[in-house]
Amino acid sequence: MPSSTAMGRLFVLAALLISSLAAVPVDAQPQQTDDLYVIGPEDILEVQVWDNKDLNHVVFVRPDGKTSLPLLGEIHAGGKTVMKLQQDLTELYSKTVRQPLVTVIIREIKSRPVYFIGGFARPGAIQLLRQMTLLQAVASVGGAGPTGDAEKGFVLRGDQRVPVDFRKMLEKADLSQDMKLMPGDSVVIPVADLVYIQGEVRAPGAVKYTADLTIVKAVTQAGGFTPLAASGRVDILRNEGEKRTRIRVDLDKMLRAPEENPDMRLRPEDVIFVPQRLF
Repeated sequence: MPSSTAMGRLFVLAALLISSLAAVPVDAQPQQTDDLYVIGPEDILEVQVWDNKDLNHVVFVRPDGKTSLPLLGEIHAGGKTVMKLQQDLTELYSKTVRQPLVTVIIREIKSRPVYFIGGFARPGAIQLLRQMTLLQAVASVGGAGPTGDAEKGFVLRGDQRVPVDFRKMLEKADLSQDMKLMPGDSVVIPVADLVYIQGEVRAPGAVKYTADLTIVKAVTQAGGFTPLAASGRVDILRNEGEKRTRIRVDLDKMLRAPEENPDMRLRPEDVIFVPQRLF
C-alpha cells in the first residue's frame, strides 16, 4: 500500500492537473465547427454546397496544403481558416453555380500532432485539439511506463532539445518543467536498459536496470518468490561477448546471512531464472 507521503504527492498532483485542465478557456479549444480554426496538412474536410449534392465531397489536405474539388480542380486550403476557405469557395463556385451556399466542416484534425516516443504507457501521436501542457498530455498517454528512463526525458521542438525529469514531475508534483506543447513537438522518454526475471517469482518480466541493481533488489521488485521457488539454486544468464554464461546463485544464503554472502550486482540484459523446487 502506498505511504501517506506518496498518497499526499499523488493528491497534490491530481489537484494541480484538474485545476490546470479547468483553466483552459473554452475558446482555446478549437471545435470541428470553429470558423477560426486554421486548416493544416492531412486534415480531412467535408465541403457541402447547398442544393448541389454532386458537389458535396470529403477531401484530404495534402502535405503541400492543396486539395481537389469538383468543378474547381486543385485549390489551396492549408493555412486558411474555415471561414476564409468558405468565402473563397463561395466566390469560386459562383462562376458556375447560381448563388452557392458553401459550408466547410472539419471532419478530422490531423495537422496538429504531438509524438510520444519511447518509454510511455501508450506511445504514439495525439492531436492538439486545444491548448495542452506537457503534464496534461503525458497524463493522456498513461504516464511513463515501467521500463522508461523517466529521469532522462526531453522534448524536441525544431532544433531545440529541452530536458525533462518526468519522475520529479509525475511523482513529486514538480511543475517547474511543465510547458505548453506545440504541434510537431516530440516528447521522448528513453527506454532504460532491462534485466529479465523468469520462473517462480510473483511478477515475472522486465525490471529497469540501474547502476545499483542487485539480484536481491531485482527479485524484490518482481514481487518476491512464490511458495514453489527453489531460491537456493537461482541462475543468472549473462552475455559475455559472443558467449552466454550461467552463474548459479544461492539466494537462501544471501538472505539468511548477507554478511557472509554478499548481494550480487547485475548487468543490463541479465536473465534471472528462478526454478521450481523439487518435492
